[in-house]
Amino acid sequence: MVRWLVLMLCLAFGTVGAEEPEPGRTDGPEGSEYGTGGYRNYRTGGEFYIEGFFGSASVDFEVEGERDNQSETDLMSGIGVGYMVEDWLSFQVGYGVISDQDISLLSAGTRTYSDYLPFSYFFSVDGELFIPDQGDSKFAVVPGAGVELLLTEKLRVGLSYQHDFVFSDENLDIDRVMARVHFRF
Repeated sequence: MVRWLVLMLCLAFGTVGAEEPEPGRTDGPEGSEYGTGGYRNYRTGGEFYIEGFFGSASVDFEVEGERDNQSETDLMSGIGVGYMVEDWLSFQVGYGVISDQDISLLSAGTRTYSDYLPFSYFFSVDGELFIPDQGDSKFAVVPGAGVELLLTEKLRVGLSYQHDFVFSDENLDIDRVMARVHFRF
């Protein structure tokens, strides 16, 4: 019984003397975890970026009445611009062209980043308007993934893969592998 009484008194007096620590001063940037200096590669977002891409697009489609799917692989190029809302999230819009097939692609979506220096990994989801030179326009959902190498604080180069899920009556798939140059300002 005496043990429980001593334990209760110790707990009671131990919690009475414990107070919240006073807020202290830090010399780091806003949101810094450390007292002086902050994170080495800390950024808060609010940056614009532009990126160019060049690569290959494989367009597979099924023609009605034929058993075999047809496939064409052509060069693709384009440009995109975006805004980094946070250091891990951005919104982007872009324009691309599949050259020999005369197909234009207008896209808008999001991208999430994970930085593991000197590499950066990203995942993206875009809504895309598929506009062939002949025929009807179609809508697609385009998930993608890629890896970038950080050359400087503002310049990155990388590779990415995207697959287009095209909503149409025809069976149409597009797979893209692209090299990217990404510049933040």
